[in-house]
Amino acid sequence: MQASGDARPVVVGYDGSTASGRALRWGIDEARMRFVSLIVCHAWHLPYPMPPVSLEAMETVKRMGQHVLDRGVSLARGLAPRLEVREELMTGSPTAALMSESSLAELVAVGQRGVGGFEELQIGSTAIQLASHAHCPVAVVKEPTSPRTDRVVVGVDGANPERAELGVAFEEARLRRASLLAVCLCPAGTDDTRRLAAHFHATVGAWEEKYPMVAVETAVETRPHATVLYQAADRADLVVIGDRGQDDPVELPLGLICQALLRGAPCTVIVVPSRAFSTSSR
Repeated sequence: MQASGDARPVVVGYDGSTASGRALRWGIDEARMRFVSLIVCHAWHLPYPMPPVSLEAMETVKRMGQHVLDRGVSLARGLAPRLEVREELMTGSPTAALMSESSLAELVAVGQRGVGGFEELQIGSTAIQLASHAHCPVAVVKEPTSPRTDRVVVGVDGANPERAELGVAFEEARLRRASLLAVCLCPAGTDDTRRLAAHFHATVGAWEEKYPMVAVETAVETRPHATVLYQAADRADLVVIGDRGQDDPVELPLGLICQALLRGAPCTVIVVPSRAFSTSSR
């Protein structure tokens, strides 16, 4: 399968870990469904701070990085022989490398933790930093804890339903031929719930016109939002959430609900950056 020349690729961060292998498989499926190319990206760097080293030592570390990348590319081409697979070997931290790639990508996928992360670690630093600062949606790929449900869940800030989360969720549901549960997250104890709900339903309705093939269910919630989305995630293959809500403290790189889902959701989470603004007429 050859991708369109002007289509944005799916990028996967690969470091040889089990979690990155899972992200690579997820990214392969995503690229195939979108009919776009796949970029397998690996960043090499010296393993610890040290004084100036010889060019020979630097080349050795670089060759080790290339070996890891070659394994990932070989795996991708073996699993999807018709998919256009490209490679990117970059110098520096994984976060910086994937941040750079995200500016031209449709989506970036990473494992929930990388090589060296201990098994009990819920989420690694690269996933957190990338979700906080990427220019495109970031999929933090997790090992499924339940059978496939063919359902996508999206949490929508009731104060701003025109943001990109709904559009991303509708597209993911279409690609997967899955149903969609759209949850409007409203503040508790206010008189605005009815007004916010009406605006939310109107926005969802506009997206339904664009995606008539997607079966949609909606809910308006004032209960604790993280709890609501945890419960929904138990019956979903994928959860889509914005990087931050309107009421999140500005000093936080990621909103509280987003952080909670990245750490505790039992399925893959796509984080949509707030800069990716969208309207229902897009």
